[in-house]
Amino acid sequence: MPDDKKSEETRSGRGPDGDQPARPSAQPPEVALPPRRRLSPLWALPLVAALIAGWLGWTWLEERGPEIVITFQSGDGLEAGRTKIKHKSVDLGTIMKVQLSDDLSRVVATARMERTAQGYLKQSTRFWVVRPRLSLAGVSGLSTVVSGSYVEMEPGGGDDRRDFNALEEPPVVRSDVPGRSFTLRTAQLGSLSQGSPVYFHGVQVGEVMGYNLSPQDRAVTVTIFVRSPYETLVHEQTRFWRSSGIQFSAGAEGFKFQTESLRSLALGGVVLETPGEGEAGPAATEGTVFTLYEDPVSAVETRDRLRVRYTLEFPGSVQGLQGGAPVLLRGMTIGQVVGVRLLYDPKDQRLHVPVEIELEPGRISRVNGDPVSGPMDEAAARRMISSLVDKGLRARLASGNLLTGQKLVALDIEPNAPPPVKEAEEKRGVVSGEHSDLPTVASGDLDSITRSAGAVMDTIAGLPLDALVGDLRRTIQSVGGLAGSPDLARSLAALAKALGSADALMRDADRQLPALVQSLRGVATAAQGTLNSANGLLGGGGGTPDIAGMLKQLNDAARSFRVLADYLERHPEALLRGKTQ
Repeated sequence: MPDDKKSEETRSGRGPDGDQPARPSAQPPEVALPPRRRLSPLWALPLVAALIAGWLGWTWLEERGPEIVITFQSGDGLEAGRTKIKHKSVDLGTIMKVQLSDDLSRVVATARMERTAQGYLKQSTRFWVVRPRLSLAGVSGLSTVVSGSYVEMEPGGGDDRRDFNALEEPPVVRSDVPGRSFTLRTAQLGSLSQGSPVYFHGVQVGEVMGYNLSPQDRAVTVTIFVRSPYETLVHEQTRFWRSSGIQFSAGAEGFKFQTESLRSLALGGVVLETPGEGEAGPAATEGTVFTLYEDPVSAVETRDRLRVRYTLEFPGSVQGLQGGAPVLLRGMTIGQVVGVRLLYDPKDQRLHVPVEIELEPGRISRVNGDPVSGPMDEAAARRMISSLVDKGLRARLASGNLLTGQKLVALDIEPNAPPPVKEAEEKRGVVSGEHSDLPTVASGDLDSITRSAGAVMDTIAGLPLDALVGDLRRTIQSVGGLAGSPDLARSLAALAKALGSADALMRDADRQLPALVQSLRGVATAAQGTLNSANGLLGGGGGTPDIAGMLKQLNDAARSFRVLADYLERHPEALLRGKTQ
């Protein structure tokens, strides 16, 4: 307190007694300052905490990946905060939120990705849900029965992307598998599906990745993938056809039955075949478009060959003849039927059924020709066919299969074939609009025979059979009445009596004839002796012309008696009936 009071007095300028101000002393007073406080160490704790929080925040921001949005068809297997996004069983993110789209048609999932996955979120990156799946191709995703479903990510290329549409089904081929994809076009998908195998000589070399229907031309586009190193088997002339496991066909060439593996039976399949090195062409590039054929026969027949088209018109019906039927030349296939049409000509009011065929002259090997002349062109092929027509080449319908009734076109050389109808009409000055490019003849099969028999029966049915039967009945009745008449009985009795008399006369003639013949022979012998005597007499004493003539007549008479005797000996009945010619 004294110190404080003294200090106050000093500041006010008064003395100790308070009456008069104190005199200033020679030495200034000392000022007491409060002691300086030091910084407490406790203030460092918030600073350290802030630094740690900042470092943790920076680290979290540094390690935090991007946020992406994935759209699914359904939310099956998705759970917010628990469903992981993986690639090759390594966690790359987590589904944070699952909600429906505004139109309730899809499920929108928001996922937080790891920073390491940021460089793989590109345009072609794909996502799909891995869960247990059972299909004809097999069973997949069984491990998720215990661990739960998750979203698989397949990295891709392109620009950065943050919103994706998930696949409904897992891809058949992963993007990291080497190989090439090709496109097949067909009118019908058939039994093909995603995952169907692709075979080469019975070995699986690829799979069907998917298919699509083109709204423009209504064709089905099938995408296949051929794994490495088998993609080198595909060339520009490679042919593809279906392999549905079981193939059964019945046509003009008979029944065909083929089987493949059980996998092909369940999923279908595609078979590829490449010709030899000289015909294969260069290797096919990525995305090359090919045609998918129904069977190997169709695939082989469409190869680049010279085809010459002709029109045939057969007499009568062409029932059983369809497009694709073979054309045979002496039993060997040289072409096929392209189509069968039905036309009406109002000029002559007739129906025409032209049959379009395509011949492949390359299937006919040439001998004794120029080896450097090269392949046959269309002009040379038509000249060859024309020369064969001049030698009798004709076309006819033939039965290809008796069970199914399928028909085919058979070509052969007909001996003594009539001239073609076209040539005959040209000679008569007749111009026909619709005619065959190749001459045809009537078929000789069972159907044609049946039709001919039917025509004969129709002709018989057109005869007046009722009138003929009536006339025949009346004739029979007349004959019956004549047979029962008494006049016929009397006539038959008289005829029998006459025959009896003739028989008795013949027996008498048989008994008398030897004596008569013997007498005639005696007369002839005597006459011959007389003539001989007369000849001797005349020869000795000279004769006159009258005696010579008489002797000649006697000689002729003797010869006639001898001939008569010989004839009666051979034909005694001539005495009654006379001489027969």
